[in-house]
Amino acid sequence: MREAFAHVENWIFDLDDTLYARSIGLHEQLRRRVVAFIADHMKIHLAAAEAMHLDYYERFGSTLQGMVELHGVAPDEFLDFVHDIDLSALSPNLRLIASITALPGKRVVFTNASRGHALAALAAIGLSDVFDVVASIEDSGYVGKPHRSAFENLFVRHGIDPTASAMFEDRAGNLVAPRELGMKTALVVDPILHVDRLNGVQEPDHVDVVVTNLAVFLDELQFKRECGKNGA
Repeated sequence: MREAFAHVENWIFDLDDTLYARSIGLHEQLRRRVVAFIADHMKIHLAAAEAMHLDYYERFGSTLQGMVELHGVAPDEFLDFVHDIDLSALSPNLRLIASITALPGKRVVFTNASRGHALAALAAIGLSDVFDVVASIEDSGYVGKPHRSAFENLFVRHGIDPTASAMFEDRAGNLVAPRELGMKTALVVDPILHVDRLNGVQEPDHVDVVVTNLAVFLDELQFKRECGKNGA
């Protein structure tokens, strides 16, 4: 399967729970902030807000989308509140930094998070100077993944050929459009939280490979490329 990535020239990465492990706890912080925002805005109890969050996440691909379309919430108000979290659990992953830096071609972060959060998180994990493009939710007019238009907007803005690209993402649903557009798709999972995927559970057909250690996987891709160049 790793040979299938040999043609890739554009390396596109989700940020949260992809470039760092979900198990460190930032996802839970973000979830709590989303639920708190909904509860305050809608004047409902936290349990009802939690149910609304899950419903919108499934129906719209993001809670932001549902809150904007159905309740007229200002996107920046939502994003500023939700991303006001403690990033102290993040720290540089030296091997991942080296692995991404060594990738040939264009390196891109494509996130549904705000630009402020993206830049702060990348700084905390030591990846501020590694990426050629940091595409945040503001860049796609607040319509993000999994919507096909968000990917198409990214490709047009940055001159990216999807058929020469790979998408690394922690949410399988966000890989449907990339596959349809001709990208290679990698589902990045946290082995601490996803034991089922380590026990041979079948992944969706639109997922090319499941990755449990991003740095190791990227290093193996680079090794395959070098062997191919050297005729090994």
